[in-house]
Amino acid sequence: MTKVIDKLKNINKDGKNIFSIVQKNGPLTKAQVLDLTGLKLTTLNRIIKPIIDEKLIVETSIGESTGGRRPSLYDVNTMDYILIGIDISRIYTQVIFTDLKLNILHKERFNMDSSYSPEKTVSRISSICESAAEMSKLKNKEVVAIGLGTVGPMDIKKGIMKSPVNFMSKNWTGIPIKEMLENSLNSEVYIDNGANAAVIIEQLFGCGKNLKNIAYFNFGIGIRTGSISDGNIIRSINDAEDAFAHMVINVDGEKCICGNYGCVECYSSIKSITKNFKQRIINGESTKIKKSIEDINYIDISLAAEEGDNTATKVIREAAEIFGTGLSNFINLLNPELIILSGPLIMESELFYRISVDTAREKFYLSKHHNIIFNRGGYFKENAISAGAAAMTIENIIKS
Repeated sequence: MTKVIDKLKNINKDGKNIFSIVQKNGPLTKAQVLDLTGLKLTTLNRIIKPIIDEKLIVETSIGESTGGRRPSLYDVNTMDYILIGIDISRIYTQVIFTDLKLNILHKERFNMDSSYSPEKTVSRISSICESAAEMSKLKNKEVVAIGLGTVGPMDIKKGIMKSPVNFMSKNWTGIPIKEMLENSLNSEVYIDNGANAAVIIEQLFGCGKNLKNIAYFNFGIGIRTGSISDGNIIRSINDAEDAFAHMVINVDGEKCICGNYGCVECYSSIKSITKNFKQRIINGESTKIKKSIEDINYIDISLAAEEGDNTATKVIREAAEIFGTGLSNFINLLNPELIILSGPLIMESELFYRISVDTAREKFYLSKHHNIIFNRGGYFKENAISAGAAAMTIENIIKS
């Protein structure tokens, strides 16, 4: 029996283009598809017929009449097929199940601790997928494709995570994660950096829809960046997603794990904020946080800053000002229309987000003449990487 992924792959270029247009803009009448493609009706009917026959595009309802017979509306089939998106981050792993319109049907997340080796992580993902397949809202639906957004640097073609840092387990170097997941899930897996996956879905289905220049920053243990310039993903050497994090902001600053001094990540990541706060307490500064120093985390610090704790506020403010300064340099170089700041730190600390934006607005070149949009969390918020991983599977198939 032919799988739906093979059906999609075997559609010709024009058919894939129509599928893509309907997926992102449907439900549409044939007249609306004609307007978007410039095709003639006879050509459209010829191209779309096999896609409808395969039930990849279906008639969903009847549109409003413009004077004659009410037209049929067409959309991708959201009833029979699902996509799976996986987000492997240093703090957590999330598995998400969506329909072909990227509507989230189900998701599960687990925290990553020192016991989560690659093997244990893949096994847990597989168990989640097996259990989900028996749920009533997912049962009897065919999995079209599986995507993974994860931490770089990586060899995307070979599906290898090269040397990611700051995983709590020490066994993540040189991991053939694509092959491991494919063997466990018995399905082809598409992979990319998590930040790339996130910026892709925000451009196609989120708050960046119809924009060509977008930047996405995810604040977790490190700072991960995905950028789209003139409609194209900007890829760094080794497909790393932390190039911005290692922008030098202070040549006489702290030594970074990369070997340089004064990188943005030395001051503005969850790890650096927590380290800085604890050092201040050790040095005698006071805090309202009623925990032992060893147990204090970024959530405690963010909450304390929101409640007016002086030490926490200073740490968050200084970290945000440094990031905002680096961000102004980024804006000067790439001139994005939209900047999305997301990830655990952003969602916990409104102060960090606000100071970052204010600093960037104040310092970037031509700030008085360019109206950049800033967004906290994006449309997909904590689901951006996993949902983006699902979205990129279809994009890869369409472009194949």
